[in-house]
Amino acid sequence: MPHITSSKNKMKKINYTIAILALLVSACTGVDSGHRGVEVSWGGETNKETVYPEGLSTGVHWLWDDMIQYDIREKTMSRVFEFNDNNNMTTTVELALDYNLNPDKVNLLHMKITDVETKILKTLKSAGKEVVPQYSAVELNITKRAEAEKKLAKIMSEELPEFYVEFARIQMTDVDIPVPVAKLAEETAVQLGKNKLAEKKEAEQAALAKAKVATAQGNFDAAVLDAKTKKLLSTPAILKLKQLDIDMTWARSGKSKYGENNIFGAGTTVIKGLK
Repeated sequence: MPHITSSKNKMKKINYTIAILALLVSACTGVDSGHRGVEVSWGGETNKETVYPEGLSTGVHWLWDDMIQYDIREKTMSRVFEFNDNNNMTTTVELALDYNLNPDKVNLLHMKITDVETKILKTLKSAGKEVVPQYSAVELNITKRAEAEKKLAKIMSEELPEFYVEFARIQMTDVDIPVPVAKLAEETAVQLGKNKLAEKKEAEQAALAKAKVATAQGNFDAAVLDAKTKKLLSTPAILKLKQLDIDMTWARSGKSKYGENNIFGAGTTVIKGLK
């Protein structure tokens, strides 16, 4: 009988131990990495004093209270809007906003705001509507984008804290040229291309004409020179000079231009055939 009683006592102790362990496990909760925790009591009241860091939190109250987690890591909201530029032309602009929830105020965010992303988006659109019309679409594409981004950053950094959100940065990732401007630019480019082609053809024709003139002038000059040369060579003085030059050449060779053994050639005494 004592043996049976002892066994029952051991079983009770084991059951008590298991119950206590289960209670301890239930009496703790955790917050994931990159998050903050907000305590909400069983009755729905939010703890306005404490924000829980990532890690394990223990306490008997977690048996009935809840831990609501908020992601405080940096996020990016990218949206495309249509605004009128300073030429009153519809301009498509893409804005990219980097932000994060304020880690120390997620409990207040939980109490007061139900849809923080909608408020952020509304503020982003309002900032774009205020800044973009100060510039032309061409300026936002080429020379004034950085300046416009600074103005947007100023607005967002001042207004986001109202929603317990921290501003990181904002960029105009894309600005489309309005259709009328793009069409005009295309037509201008086409016309410039045509003008360039016309100028090129005109230059080629001018060069060809110059080449033809140069060729004709060369032919004319050559003909004049040839005519002058022929005229000069046909004068009596030049012919006499040429004859003297030929005679000198024969004389230097020691031979007669008339041949040998005749009344005109060398080695002839009186008349050919007479001794």
